[in-house]
Amino acid sequence: MRPVERDLLRFKEIVRGEVKKRAREFLTREELLGQMEGRVVSIPLPQLEVPKIVYGEPWGEGLLGGGPGAEGLGPGGHIPVAELELEEFLDLMGEALKLPRLRPKGEGEVTEEAFRHTTIARKGPRGLRHVRRTLKESLKRSLFSGEYREEDPRLVPEREDLRYKAPKAKPRPHAQAVVLFALDVSGSMREEELSLVRTLSFWITLWIRRHFPRLERRYLLHDAEAWEVSEEEFFKAREGGGTRLSSALLLAEEILKAYPEAFYNRYLYHFSDGENWHGDTPVALEALGRLLPSLALYGYAQVQGPYGQGRFLEEVEEALGEREELAAVEVRGREDLALALRRLLGG
Repeated sequence: MRPVERDLLRFKEIVRGEVKKRAREFLTREELLGQMEGRVVSIPLPQLEVPKIVYGEPWGEGLLGGGPGAEGLGPGGHIPVAELELEEFLDLMGEALKLPRLRPKGEGEVTEEAFRHTTIARKGPRGLRHVRRTLKESLKRSLFSGEYREEDPRLVPEREDLRYKAPKAKPRPHAQAVVLFALDVSGSMREEELSLVRTLSFWITLWIRRHFPRLERRYLLHDAEAWEVSEEEFFKAREGGGTRLSSALLLAEEILKAYPEAFYNRYLYHFSDGENWHGDTPVALEALGRLLPSLALYGYAQVQGPYGQGRFLEEVEEALGEREELAAVEVRGREDLALALRRLLGG
């Protein structure tokens, strides 16, 4: 291994160590939340010491923006960043936060064709020439024509003897998933609570997509009634009034009819402060009872606001707490995000 390759591996190990050490910090960094749609993640590493190249006599600590208070800054005073593939970054975050691996419930719908070189063709690129089959054809031709001599068994393939490996399409079942996010936008949910929901929704989406590349997402808002919105509207909408938690569950039940459980791993996440209209909880629990058997997971996150919270979390756990498809958690602030994320993913 060349020195530069050894140094590169060492640098990658340092970056991986920083990601695992600061996983809880990365969980809430807004700049990371905006760049995850790409395949590469830029990780700020202010603790990373930048090498200083000096020719001749040293100029002092301030050569590349160094000096007291500026350690770890790159040229121009910028914080050094390292780039990681999204998949590797998520694996490191998952390892550090102990996020569970998601297992498909079924094989899924046949949606893709895999190509394998399992057949033989008379034409093809030189790189796919099949030597054994070519020599076999050459031998057959020599025997039939009487050209083959045992005392000199050399074979000289001609154009008609050439054989090549050829691809053959084969349908391949592909596991897929759908995730519904339902958000309570009644008057008791403030910007801070919505920010916690945004962070959790973002990481839940990334983690599920890590396991199910074919992922569909749907978004619901509700107060006393529920309606479907786009992903962009989901985090911008502000409503008021009362809350009927059953409205979101009933609409989710209707939407999920388009995603048969035989072909989809179905996830439903519901965020609320737990306040509910008097008399609505039995309706919500009845809807949940119908939904749970068909879901990979129902995640309910009860976010505590400035005015306290309702009792829906307790009522769900009392009625359905033993069901393995249920993951309910209380979120009181950013310090709870790591644990809440793990629980909501079934950990």
